[in-house]
Amino acid sequence: MRLFDFLKKKKNQPDNTTIDHALQVDIERFEKELFATVPRYISKPGAEVNIKARHQETNEVIPFAVGFPEQFESWRTIASLADRRGIIYSLLDNQFGSQLELWQAIERFNDDRYGERALQIATEYKKETDEQNPNYWNALARTNFILTKYEEAEQNCLKAISIERDNLRTKRIYADILHCTNRHEKAHEIYNEILKTKLPKDKAMSLSIQELLGFDGDIVNSPIYAISWLKADKNMNDETWEWANEEFYYSPHFRSQYAFHLIETNEHIKGFAKLLNLSKEMPWFKDGVVNSYHLIDQLNLTMVRCDFKLL
Repeated sequence: MRLFDFLKKKKNQPDNTTIDHALQVDIERFEKELFATVPRYISKPGAEVNIKARHQETNEVIPFAVGFPEQFESWRTIASLADRRGIIYSLLDNQFGSQLELWQAIERFNDDRYGERALQIATEYKKETDEQNPNYWNALARTNFILTKYEEAEQNCLKAISIERDNLRTKRIYADILHCTNRHEKAHEIYNEILKTKLPKDKAMSLSIQELLGFDGDIVNSPIYAISWLKADKNMNDETWEWANEEFYYSPHFRSQYAFHLIETNEHIKGFAKLLNLSKEMPWFKDGVVNSYHLIDQLNLTMVRCDFKLL
């Protein structure tokens, strides 16, 4: 198989025993990460996953790395969790994409940083049944929020609320929209309402930040709430900030605030690089674009400025 072609011994290459062990470790990591990604792909925290890769001819169960060698080889070379998720999402699209409901497909593209694509499919593929599904409207609200179309995002949320008043997915995104449009008091009321509903009573005081803010915890998986939480604690460590950046990498709001945090803590070049990447990837997010441009001047990065356009 092509997957194992690179195991052929070459000059100055470690022996095959060492390489085989490294490969096996990566095969197991790939399998574990794929299974952990599926609930996020279908937008259902805590979903039980029971999928298998099978050999095309024998139908025997095989590791996903063997069944999808090209994706696996690409995955092995990538450090960014968000980019590795993108590879796994593409793999899952080939296998299960046609089984997603429209709102799940919208959220899949939201999370994979394709907000404009999410908006396109939300418009082109909407059916009458979607009109009565609150999750269609809150998925579309997230899309418009990511694209900084706040008025449209709020109208989407209000539509979802008119269908199902207590939908927690809608409440989370609605609170984010309110907070970013300077209606902080109302936003905080909703965040607190979510916490009251979702916090487990038996261990409310012992939750980790990952459990509170993460997708898997399904409590306040909000980039805006996460920003406020992390910035409020001046002793928050770098590892937690980086975890949150990977968790909310789809959010230009979080990514820009993380870049500003790095700049404020004297990691200017790292912060600038994150702003620059954000401005290239999500050019509609003006805060990231403008601040990248100003930071070039402040850091005297004249060589970079030659290649940078204010979008």
